[in-house]
Amino acid sequence: PMSGLDPIGRREVRELIANLRNRGITVFMSTHILSDIEVLCDSVAILRKGKLAATGKLDELLFDSDERQGFEISLKGVGVEVLKREINVEVAEKPTGLTVRVYGREDELEQVISITKRLGGRVVAVQPIKMSLEELFVKETENAEN
Repeated sequence: PMSGLDPIGRREVRELIANLRNRGITVFMSTHILSDIEVLCDSVAILRKGKLAATGKLDELLFDSDERQGFEISLKGVGVEVLKREINVEVAEKPTGLTVRVYGREDELEQVISITKRLGGRVVAVQPIKMSLEELFVKETENAEN
């Protein structure tokens, strides 16, 4: 419903739909702009060749996947190489600091936090890793021939 609108128009339509949702009114949306769905919808249905490929609560679908479960940790005040010498984890350097991803092991998450503090850095955020709606859509529809 928002493709082709300018940023102000998109915002107004997004707020209208969010207000309806917050009042308990169901809004049925069909769009290819999946980021709009992620922001506005509680439940989704994905169609493949006219049949339901996936349906359910958005958060459950994005977390209950076959993908590796893990956490993304945002850090400040510690260098990539220093951290990598201490622990073998996936690290990305961003303008705002470091982003570390750990998968499947909570003890590894605790180690990253402990090492960061010991090195004088600080933990800014810890978020569970979930797939995006676009990733889920591709996963559910890429095998359309099967």
